[in-house]
Amino acid sequence: MEASGRSTRASANGVHTIQISDQTRQVGFASPQTLAEALTYLHRDGVLVLENAIEVEHLDRLRELLQSEAEEIAQDPTHHFNFGKHTRNMDQAPPTMLDLMFEDVWANRIAVSILQSLLGPNLMCHYANGNTALKAKGRQPVHSDIDKPHPLFPFAYAINTPLSDMNIENGSTELWPGSHRESNIVQHVTLADDEFGLAIKPALVEQRRRTSPPVQPTVRKGSLIIRDIRLWHAGMPNRTETPRIMLAFIIQPKWFQAPSKVKLPLKSKALVDSWKANSGLEYAAQWVHGDVDHKKVNSDDVDFSTRNSKLLELEPLMYPATEPTSTS
Repeated sequence: MEASGRSTRASANGVHTIQISDQTRQVGFASPQTLAEALTYLHRDGVLVLENAIEVEHLDRLRELLQSEAEEIAQDPTHHFNFGKHTRNMDQAPPTMLDLMFEDVWANRIAVSILQSLLGPNLMCHYANGNTALKAKGRQPVHSDIDKPHPLFPFAYAINTPLSDMNIENGSTELWPGSHRESNIVQHVTLADDEFGLAIKPALVEQRRRTSPPVQPTVRKGSLIIRDIRLWHAGMPNRTETPRIMLAFIIQPKWFQAPSKVKLPLKSKALVDSWKANSGLEYAAQWVHGDVDHKKVNSDDVDFSTRNSKLLELEPLMYPATEPTSTS
């Protein structure tokens, strides 16, 4: 690692990886060189891994709690499973106890500084949840996380944080680099297990597979993944006995005026406000008195679309004249 704190470069099985130095983590924001590299790959691929971005001890403490709760949550008949229970891929949100709300997980300063360079300085987190892959044989269909008219430029990113090493064996997410650049709602189709219309038309998937096939990267614990929410991806089966837990935070520019809110206990407000002071990331919070049961959080009513009246007026520009193809 260079003394200047500049990142080294690596490859994560098809997804570009930036190795964050310990010095950069302590400083808490990306250098100009790291920003140039990150923005280049996020625009080209729609996905990027930041390795050594989070304190491993924080992830271990979260995993100790969440792993013990996973099977309990799975037994709840009302709990949300992504694309049907046969996938065994379910919502599992981070805890909202103050001693487990780690800033480098909830408001990672390095990731925020990268997204501020892409989306502008005033960022809002509209979603704090996660997905857990239990042992299964089924997989998700290829899909995008936005099924409403949306801009053809970046407007929302997911920060995915695996709580352990993630690989093909335990259900690393299948990613389709570059697919975000052609994203449009006319690509979507509603399948039997797709209650939101997020799935991509199978013919387009197979067309893109011939020219730009997907990757299923190995990601080390301590990493985070920045992913354009327009990017095609799919949850894959976990073949192990251990739940594969990955947290997810969706960040959008404040001017976009997305409606979704994060339910947070009022007693955490001072902590959440400190994150804004440190990095500029604000939470679109629904403050509640008392505790928030993270085991009951689900993504049933999540909505990342815009409420900006001018952008809605420009909605026709979000539709292509013809259905997009799936060329690279």
